Amino acid sequence: MTSHAVRLIINTFIGFWFLTAAAQEVVVEDRYDEVFGLKPAFYLGLRSDLNMEDAALGLEVGIMNKSRNLNLFTTFDARPFRKKTLEYRGNNVFYQYPEERYFLGLGAEYVQHFEVADLGAFAQLNGVYTWGVYGGTERKPPNGWVAIPRFGLFRKVGDSAFLKLGYSYFDTKTSKVDRHRVFLSFGGFITRN
Repeated sequence: MTSHAVRLIINTFIGFWFLTAAAQEVVVEDRYDEVFGLKPAFYLGLRSDLNMEDAALGLEVGIMNKSRNLNLFTTFDARPFRKKTLEYRGNNVFYQYPEERYFLGLGAEYVQHFEVADLGAFAQLNGVYTWGVYGGTERKPPNGWVAIPRFGLFRKVGDSAFLKLGYSYFDTKTSKVDRHRVFLSFGGFITRN
């Protein structure tokens, strides 16, 4: 065998070895959850508090801990319409104002998962600052901090979404408005869980 043939065989062997090594696909799987458990996850929710007299619609953005039982969130809610309110001025005189109302706050929620059918219960406390305006005037309705407790049931929808239904005690700082409301929320994870 000549040196030219030996060089050809060695170069062919090295070339095929290089192509074979380059063609190997390296798959690295995310094993974080097997070692450390679930990652904390960010979520986004659309929510409403409503009764026959009033309503508030809002957005909730928060973070859930690794064990998925504690949420910390921030919220922004608003009344989707101008509600007519009466203010007593004395001597049987009342003024009627169309009131806009907004809520901005922080909250925490505890979640307890049931063993059956992706169901669970939740309890949350939301501290919000509320303010508003009377349409067409320079007067402003009362504003300030209120605490809004909520509790109810939830159901998981798929792997990353949930639907909540419950009760809320929603103080709007407006007189003569029923504070007992139905709470409804639909949300889901915005990061991989």
